[in-house]
Amino acid sequence: MSLFNRFVTNNLYVAAFFALIALACARQSSPMGGPKDDTPPVPLKSKPVNYSTNFTGDRFLIQFNEFVVLKNIRQELLVSPPLPEKPDVKLRGKNVIVKINNILKDSTTYNFNFYGALSDLTENNPLPNFQFEFSTGPVFDSIYLGGTLRDAFNYKTETGIYVMLYETLVDSVPRKTLPAYIAKTDENGTFMVTNLKNKPYRIFALKDQNNNLKFDLPTEAVAFTDSAYMPGFVEKEFVDTLHLISSISPDRKDTVYMDSVVHRKNMVTTIGNIQLFLFAEDFGFQYFKNLYRLERQQVVLAFNKPVDSSFHIQPLIDSTVAEPWFVQEKTPKNDSLVFWITDTALFHRDSLKLQIQYTMKDSNLVDYIKTDTLLAFFETKEVENEKPKETKKEGRFGLNLFNQKEENQKVDSGPKPSELTFSCNAKAPFELNKPVELVARFPLKSVNTQNIQLIKIVDDTIKKPIKFKLFQDSLQTRKYLIDFVKEEEEKYELLIPSGAFIDLFGNANDTLKYAFTTRGLDYYSNLTLHLTKVGFPSVMQLMDEKETVQQEWFIQGDTSLTIPYLVPKKYLLKLFNDTNPNKKWDTGNFLLLQHPEQVYYFPKEVETKSNWDLEFDWEMATVTPPHLKKDKKGKTTDPKNKNKGTPPSKNN
Repeated sequence: MSLFNRFVTNNLYVAAFFALIALACARQSSPMGGPKDDTPPVPLKSKPVNYSTNFTGDRFLIQFNEFVVLKNIRQELLVSPPLPEKPDVKLRGKNVIVKINNILKDSTTYNFNFYGALSDLTENNPLPNFQFEFSTGPVFDSIYLGGTLRDAFNYKTETGIYVMLYETLVDSVPRKTLPAYIAKTDENGTFMVTNLKNKPYRIFALKDQNNNLKFDLPTEAVAFTDSAYMPGFVEKEFVDTLHLISSISPDRKDTVYMDSVVHRKNMVTTIGNIQLFLFAEDFGFQYFKNLYRLERQQVVLAFNKPVDSSFHIQPLIDSTVAEPWFVQEKTPKNDSLVFWITDTALFHRDSLKLQIQYTMKDSNLVDYIKTDTLLAFFETKEVENEKPKETKKEGRFGLNLFNQKEENQKVDSGPKPSELTFSCNAKAPFELNKPVELVARFPLKSVNTQNIQLIKIVDDTIKKPIKFKLFQDSLQTRKYLIDFVKEEEEKYELLIPSGAFIDLFGNANDTLKYAFTTRGLDYYSNLTLHLTKVGFPSVMQLMDEKETVQQEWFIQGDTSLTIPYLVPKKYLLKLFNDTNPNKKWDTGNFLLLQHPEQVYYFPKEVETKSNWDLEFDWEMATVTPPHLKKDKKGKTTDPKNKNKGTPPSKNN
């Protein structure tokens, strides 16, 4: 061949080579339009095959139809029975390779659940709860236990809570050893523990905070069954579909799969409705949270729980302090302590150093007295104005209970310290079932009711005096209540003369006048409940949609309860057994095998409407809280009532 012919031939080869590269690049580009790929990766085959017996290796391989990615594999992959050391998981092409780093037990069926760890590379389509199973013996164990786990107090569910099974039935086992089998809850609180042997198991759930599968932290939430479960069994046929490659087109653009159906029979449990209720034990840990100084004369100390009689506070200053130097304000829960400083030399200091002592527990849960030194700093209005506003929902520091200011209002933006002012709920329209509330800025030293007047305005010329009772609220020191017989759609005036109230610092109120009009009776609804199978002394609660308690009642057993003056909106009904009885919900204790006090929800939300009466029968049964159902327009639909409702009589 001549030199010219060789040159032409070689250049043709080169041109063809680059043409092939260009064509390949063109084929790899994304097509325009077409449906989006929303299918998860498909497992094609594995080595050994899934559900194998007599497994003796230290690794297995799973091949998918496309490239996959691993997400949080060390957290998502769960092996049951648990392995002391986590396996290594690697990607090689379209293969997932799992290397086992422990010696496996004889005649045991293992389940590798990938939960949310697998998805495809291109569109991130997840392959949820993919499981690979094998047995190290000739028998493949297929018994399972299933059920639902919920929070013991509010029935809420949570994903990722461990549900563990133990073959040893000693109560202390969850604190010391790994479980025999394990699973995790999904977002609905559902769990399924699979591949069990035919024997009794003790069931235990754990919200594992240190990821060691042991109940070794006092703050970890748990759930448990009273006794071991020995399920009954039934033979069931399973149909597994394997996706195998049937053919590949010559240009490798299209792959055709065929389904291979495998039938197998196994013994399975008949138990799938186990109910577990998660709770955190109350170990009595006391700790200090924060200090606030919302008024110059005020210091607020916030704790995580009510303090006991060991608490002590004293100022650390050089000069002599007049005793007593403070008055403590009563609060509903006593977990936040409010002190009003009566010594003028102290409260005029912008910076006040305090020492507090309170009971704590050490790592062995033994009580000891802890001493803290705190700095209570008061910022004047000018300094506060230089800082951005805080817009917490509960107001600044979440302490509207103590400062009684509007949300988002700055510290010290109210009246001068020499003025005694009040907040009052006497505004139109005024509810028929509520008293007038007066909340003083400072604690009161004296109250003179002699010249306070409550008047009903009949017309422009007739004003009728009304009898009333004024008394201090039992739970909030600075709140005073004025109660009287209210009539619907009537105008009232509350007149408080100057000097009727004197506070701790000698400040007197100015003349106060509040005018308000009551609502009409036909605005309200009445609700009657017939409660049966209560069984224990209990607390019944009426709550709004956010589960904020509106009213509550202590009942001794089965009863009928009528709730009048309900404003038109949606409510939830909740009841818990008060077995103590201390009129509050109590958690459980695992070592004592003591469950939390049982909680019940009325199975549907209650929607009240103006001028309607509602009546329901409520037989106590464990149900999930009702959820709001919304239509396509986003409006909440009406629940179906037992009775459609009848207008209440205005004579009620």
